[in-house]
Amino acid sequence: MIRLAREDDWPSILEVHRAAFGGDDVPRLVEELRERADLFVPELSFVAEEDGGVVGHVMNTWNWIEETKERVLQLSPLGVLPGYQRRGHGSELVRTSLEAVRAAGEPLLILEGAPAYYGRFGFVRADELGLLPPPECLHDSAFQVAVLDQAATLPQGRVVYSEPFRH
Repeated sequence: MIRLAREDDWPSILEVHRAAFGGDDVPRLVEELRERADLFVPELSFVAEEDGGVVGHVMNTWNWIEETKERVLQLSPLGVLPGYQRRGHGSELVRTSLEAVRAAGEPLLILEGAPAYYGRFGFVRADELGLLPPPECLHDSAFQVAVLDQAATLPQGRVVYSEPFRH
């Protein structure tokens, strides 16, 4: 089951990311994003539940275009407990994010991730559509965008990650 994250989920959410990524870097990122009202969108933070507990989490937060200061949403981080991976939780969290961001009226959703995984959800190389990766992006092919409104004029320029992502 996929649902909005609740206040009492956050200890479990941090454990999901700690187990999924190893160490405290991603849980720290999640906490920093959550503390920033200008970046965090509570209605775009989702958990996957199974066996009565939180087994996965995804959040969608604000970044911007360097030249225009237009805001763009980024799907990240996405984590699933290792024992629950390859059961469809991550896929459902991505689909739920795409649907919710589209319903919020946003024309696109960006991310940095494996093209083979995210391509099946409609993500394509962002630079091919005029959205250039931030300097922190390790591989241009990993910086992707899903166009959610085909009629929208998409922003152009270099994406700037929010401060928590630049640490």
